[in-house]
Amino acid sequence: MSLSAIYLLAGSVAALLLASLFKRRTRYPPGPPGLPLIGNLFDVPIHYPWVKYKKLGLQYIHFQVLGMHIVVLSSLKAISDVMEKQSNVTSDRPGSVMMNELAGWSRSWVNFEYSERWRAHRRLFHQHYRAAAASQYHTKQTTYARRLLQLLVNTPEEFPEHIRYSVGAMVIDIVYAFDVKPEDPLMSLVENAVQSAEEIVAAGVYLVDVLPILRYVPAWFPGALFKRNAARWKVFVDGLFDIPYKRYKELMQTGEAKPCFTSALLSGVEDSEKLASMDEMFASLTGTAYAAGTDTIVSTLNMFLWAMITFPEAQTAAHAALDRVLNRKRLPDIEDRDAIPYLTALLYEVMRWRPLVPLGFPHRTTAESYYNGFVIPAKTIVFGNTWVILQDESLCPEPHRFAPERFLGPDGALRTDVHVPVEFFGYGRRICPGRHFATDTLWLALAHILAVFAVEGAEPRAINGEALEEQFTSCFISVPKPFKCRFTPRFPEAAALIRSGALAD
Repeated sequence: MSLSAIYLLAGSVAALLLASLFKRRTRYPPGPPGLPLIGNLFDVPIHYPWVKYKKLGLQYIHFQVLGMHIVVLSSLKAISDVMEKQSNVTSDRPGSVMMNELAGWSRSWVNFEYSERWRAHRRLFHQHYRAAAASQYHTKQTTYARRLLQLLVNTPEEFPEHIRYSVGAMVIDIVYAFDVKPEDPLMSLVENAVQSAEEIVAAGVYLVDVLPILRYVPAWFPGALFKRNAARWKVFVDGLFDIPYKRYKELMQTGEAKPCFTSALLSGVEDSEKLASMDEMFASLTGTAYAAGTDTIVSTLNMFLWAMITFPEAQTAAHAALDRVLNRKRLPDIEDRDAIPYLTALLYEVMRWRPLVPLGFPHRTTAESYYNGFVIPAKTIVFGNTWVILQDESLCPEPHRFAPERFLGPDGALRTDVHVPVEFFGYGRRICPGRHFATDTLWLALAHILAVFAVEGAEPRAINGEALEEQFTSCFISVPKPFKCRFTPRFPEAAALIRSGALAD
């Protein structure tokens, strides 16, 4: 062996020894010991992981999988200290080759890396969806809540389709001022795009995300079904961002465009040259408004209906609260919200009891950070265990009870000294900027449905223990498994009220 080869070998061995020594000395948050090369690959729970993390009883836990660091935070203090107070280094978003690169969701600004580009998009979105701006959408939110009633009274058995259409059509109207019907090709296009994201998330981790080099495998290659699926989905995703936005711009040129979110964006551009440079930004903002807005609202409404047929006493209390204000003589308006605090409490409890994303959307660190003497390396994926926090007895006594009254005082008014489930919408600088729009939409939908309908289940429900958990999907976004319910007008004048809403529309 040559002298240079000996030096090279000695240097390599020394480097490996130093790396191993550093690794042993690095004090990561507590976690199970891993295996060589694969680390904790078999330790990370797959089914209902939020429940299993709670059973461990740890405020934070660390995994290392194939060289990737993962930290799960399971206390409000840990989340506040890491994701809020250190948000300057914990606000990145981990990339997904399958979702972003192959299926085209890299065009959605919520998937951008933490950067000036992301901040510019968020600032502009926040300008139109912040709390002070949300009232401009109340009229259309009310209109579509009343359209939903008409659909439910005619074909109640199709309630999942009615909810998805009503919410989707409302968002399209607000974003583009298009009045779409269920059979509209645009409705099908955007729903197919959103469905692609749901399918990718439901599938879990794709091999191409673990071995990114697989992105170069040809679609025709045996076993490359993921490439063929991604190519099919990308057509829908690109259509979501491009087709309605381009259609709106064409209507502007002919003078037929109506005021909406897109027009508000375009009106701030002075000349065509500048517009050309901002087209992709506006397409990302408008397309993301649909994709992010519809799924959260639709899934929460389904969770609400599931809760109503499981906890009829809460529904009875909501009926009484609505009747005291509306007297069964009119449909609700957003102005009634302060007079019906029980309904706000009911919405809070739906969000607290079953958060849609139990582990929260993942963050990623951009630099090494520290917490309680432990090292959180750069590029660590950080989860906030929302489900555990909202089941914390110190924040919510008797957390397994579905009890909207926990948010109300003896006088029936909303309490100011209890924890409101804001974690439902995320953490730190990545908290959902459309949360005010979403809560307004949800309140109006709940108020309208319960003002006129009794919602009843088709079969009994288990409400305790693991039997309860098994009635929800176990993937990243946890929603009720398919269920049936009935919508019965609860007093003789209810049908007339629904018709009056149709006439007003």
